[in-house]
Amino acid sequence: MAQGDQMIDFRTRELVLRADFDLLDDDGCSWISLRFVQNLRAPEEGETVYLLDGNGRGCVGKVERVEGHYACVRPDWSTFTGGPLPSAVSS
Repeated sequence: MAQGDQMIDFRTRELVLRADFDLLDDDGCSWISLRFVQNLRAPEEGETVYLLDGNGRGCVGKVERVEGHYACVRPDWSTFTGGPLPSAVSS
């Protein structure tokens, strides 16, 4: 993921999204619900977000597309922190 892709407006944009790293689609992307994003603008295609799971593990990701209340996000596994890579990635 290239640094400096764009400036992020932290006051108006949702930046951290909850993810389940064990549920990836065939393209290696995570589908994230945007239904409960409140008081901030949901991310759009091409934007950078931070994915965080229920165990405190996370990484940066790029929004590939948005369909209804769901965003397809491609995780950048080189930025993953919080332990070993998820089993869906390491296998």
